[in-house]
Amino acid sequence: MDSASRSSKAKAAAEEKNRVTNLVSDFLRKYRVILLGVLAAVVLAVIVVAIWTAISEGQAKTATIGIEKAEDALAAYQGEQDQSKKADLEKNLLASLDKVISSWPRLYAAQKAHTIKAQLDADKKDWEGAEKEWLAASTILPNDFLAPLALQGAATAAEERGANDKAAEYYKRLIDKYTNKSVGIPHAFFALGRISEESKDYAAAASYYEKIIAGYPDDDWTKLAKDRILFMKSQGLAK
Repeated sequence: MDSASRSSKAKAAAEEKNRVTNLVSDFLRKYRVILLGVLAAVVLAVIVVAIWTAISEGQAKTATIGIEKAEDALAAYQGEQDQSKKADLEKNLLASLDKVISSWPRLYAAQKAHTIKAQLDADKKDWEGAEKEWLAASTILPNDFLAPLALQGAATAAEERGANDKAAEYYKRLIDKYTNKSVGIPHAFFALGRISEESKDYAAAASYYEKIIAGYPDDDWTKLAKDRILFMKSQGLAK
């Protein structure tokens, strides 16, 4: 390639570079307001996220302090022997729990507060109240470890008040949503089997027991499930 050709190509390349540079400059000048607006929006979004994160962390910290104080109040209530003082402590404890629930209704602290109220109701054999509180605790943070335990609590309370249909509903919800996520699944199957036996639906009962045997061969509930199947067969109630 001769020097003239090289010079011509170099000139063309330089002109192309200048053309691209000018196009970019023209674009930036023409749309600088839009670009600045987009940039401002991005910066604002980052600031909003940062503020929201700080607020959320602050709320979580405050909520945690609130529920810790409530747990201290619970310990004082449980350790008090004087019934008059105990009644006052319970009143103050319930007020503290209600404040936590109303202040941070979607945080773990509220979930924990509902479980404490459920335990208080259960201690007084107020199974309807306990069921309500356990159920509320199960819905606040459904992916939290406490949610399936709360759902089991609601099922147990429903059984205690004689509402087997409701209990079965909660156990089935537990199985559908938390299989492989909760240690209570074999017990849920066993409870459904027992409820089915009580309603004389022995085929359904056997089916629930067999699910324990097939899915959880090493679980403590498996032997009980086998025993129930053997009993029903010995009575001619199951095949």
